[in-house]
Amino acid sequence: MVLKYDVVIVGGGVAGSSAAYFIAKNGFKVALVDIKNEENIGHKVCGDAVGEHHFIELGLEPPTIGYDATGVYEGVRVVSPDEQHIIDVLGKGFSLDREKFGYRLYKSAVNVGAEPFLEYHFVKPILEGSWVKGVVVKDRNGYTKVIESKIVIDASGVPAVVRTSLPSEWWVSEKIPREDFNVTYREIVEGDIQGIDEKFAYIYINTEIAPGGYWWLFPKGKGIYNIGLGLQWKGRVNPKLNYDKYIRTRIGRAIQRVIHAGGGLVPTRRPISCMVWNGFIVIGDAAATANPVHGGGIGSAMISAKLAADVVSEALTKNSVSIEDLWKYHIMYHKAYGAKQASLDVLRMFMQKLNNNDYNFVFRSRLVSGEEVYTMGARGILTTSIFDRLRSLLTLTSRPSFLAKLYKVKQYMDKACMLYLSYPQKPSEYLRWKNEEIRLFKEYAEWLSSW
Repeated sequence: MVLKYDVVIVGGGVAGSSAAYFIAKNGFKVALVDIKNEENIGHKVCGDAVGEHHFIELGLEPPTIGYDATGVYEGVRVVSPDEQHIIDVLGKGFSLDREKFGYRLYKSAVNVGAEPFLEYHFVKPILEGSWVKGVVVKDRNGYTKVIESKIVIDASGVPAVVRTSLPSEWWVSEKIPREDFNVTYREIVEGDIQGIDEKFAYIYINTEIAPGGYWWLFPKGKGIYNIGLGLQWKGRVNPKLNYDKYIRTRIGRAIQRVIHAGGGLVPTRRPISCMVWNGFIVIGDAAATANPVHGGGIGSAMISAKLAADVVSEALTKNSVSIEDLWKYHIMYHKAYGAKQASLDVLRMFMQKLNNNDYNFVFRSRLVSGEEVYTMGARGILTTSIFDRLRSLLTLTSRPSFLAKLYKVKQYMDKACMLYLSYPQKPSEYLRWKNEEIRLFKEYAEWLSSW
């Protein structure tokens, strides 16, 4: 049996359900495929936190305290390795009930007409020449269905099951290096942890505990905490071993029970270079849209879903869904978030070269304020005020080489941001741009490795 839809979306997480909602709301026939059942559709191992500004910018209802949110944060408290210094980054955010939040997004899509195919595995794409024409899926009993569509959206998360099954010569099937992921482990626990202000989410920088990442402690209210860590996926790493060695031994006595434990992968890099093809578009973690520095991906997944939905809806209205028709998704996404990601990817690579002494120096010297950290996260830039402070410190500190390196990082951040803001207007110009992107990041990586 062949089923026909305007759009089939593989993955019913934040990105997939959001895209399904926006596209179905525009009147198009949408199939939403996910491996989970309805009871577990919202489950995801993550930090369970998201900034309020994403909902404001997208015109969406924010989470509701007592239903899909458990509390409100005034900001993030970033703690130095020696735990002697703190940077408060103010900005309202929500502690989510992740399962209910995901379920709400899914039900919003279904309520406006998206048709769910739950407990279905993706098997393979349907290809005709250089076009994606649908997908083959299989239910839990082993029965297959052929779903034909004008557009396929890959929202399958880190595995990117559709995108990575496409021909290797297609630009959109780009493989992501291991070192551009963080491996995570986290537990939801109940207990009574002293010495923290529950109005803040806590991020601890420590390259011994979490090399290439950080560990976190996010209060969820009523004695519940989300605690975990992410490590750069480089060599043989096991975040649970680090959790047990450094974190459990520290807070174990304050914990009464572990409610849930789990891990996963988070893309911590710039977005993949090409996110569309003929009849195909990729969003969310499948396109590596998470923030490269802190790994938060809920807000950016919703951004990518909304922009993709706008482009898809316009293409369907015109009944023309070629790569040229979908190409503007890149322009819109990079203006909204992707250029910032590229800049922060440069910063991320620099930060992963630092040790605890370097970080303690940054905190101790008050090189960066909370407001400046917020600006870095929101806009992907190192502000001029940092470098005004940097120039004064150059004459005072015993570590001028570190500060000189930071200035070099800013130059590469600016170049990366401008490169993504100058993304080609049409596919025929892509290879020239891609060669420039490869050259820039190769040059930067060689500079980092020369230290």
